[in-house]
Amino acid sequence: MEVVRVSSKGQVVIPKRVREKMGIKEGDYLLLVQDGDIIVMKKLDINLEEVFREGERLAKEKGITKEDVERAIMEVRYGK
Repeated sequence: MEVVRVSSKGQVVIPKRVREKMGIKEGDYLLLVQDGDIIVMKKLDINLEEVFREGERLAKEKGITKEDVERAIMEVRYGK
């Protein structure tokens, strides 16, 4: 168990011992899940840049525009 302090920018430092044990390095992605007053971080073993690139490729292939995506997000968020 470790105690960390939050900076003025909301940043926390993952202690070196934890980073080494989990193989976390610069550029890795962590999933953050909040449940009540509990925050859990999990190392993601996927490359999100590759996922985003593939999503862009598929959207282009299907003729889906940025505006289509933004409209769909608004519909889900606000029912518009």
